[in-house]
Amino acid sequence: MATQRLRLVAPGGARVTVDLPAAAPVSHVVAGVRFVGGSFGTGFQLGPRGYHEFACTHVAPATTRDRLVVHGREVVVAEADDGQTSLATLIGTYHELMTVYAGPAPRRDRVLALFSSLRIEDHVGGMTVVPRAATLLDSANEHFVVVVRHHGSLSIPGPRHAAALLPRHAGARTKHGEVWKAAGTAGSPRSFILGCPAGVAEVHLADTPAKTEQERLDWLGEIGIAWDRG
Repeated sequence: MATQRLRLVAPGGARVTVDLPAAAPVSHVVAGVRFVGGSFGTGFQLGPRGYHEFACTHVAPATTRDRLVVHGREVVVAEADDGQTSLATLIGTYHELMTVYAGPAPRRDRVLALFSSLRIEDHVGGMTVVPRAATLLDSANEHFVVVVRHHGSLSIPGPRHAAALLPRHAGARTKHGEVWKAAGTAGSPRSFILGCPAGVAEVHLADTPAKTEQERLDWLGEIGIAWDRG
């Protein structure tokens, strides 16, 4: 079976390779990272250009409330039409960095302080986001979400948290590793844990008539995840 290979750069700079059957094109890829320090904690999502506009149009309709410049890049602040949430997004050359606030749009100084506390580099291959040393913040976790239309989605945690997902017993063999049905009340018959020698993913199969269940299971069995050990 022909393979397509994604080479992704995580927010912290680590690299992961994702092998997928070529016959099922990838719809989109989003990265996430959460920083913590003391009583402070905040999360970000990293997507391609147009990510902010898509969220404000199709996910939670929102209206722009402010625009400012941080590190030479524009940050757009939008408030949901229902007033329950707000978005602040830094617009890079190739990618966008978004965070979500509860309630109405935050004050400008609050947004400025948050984005100023980060060191951000944006390249064609990915955007890296790390706290500046003086902030004493640390990355609590980071992950990718890869969505393949009519097949399912992969949630790929960083290496620091991957091992905690793996069951102790042997799973069913796949092309690149082993697979288990997800356990616990949060799991469903359509959720699986995929373990490979250098990476792990939670895989959630889609529920559409476009593909058969066997086609989705065959797709699952061909997936490979490998973080760069360097």
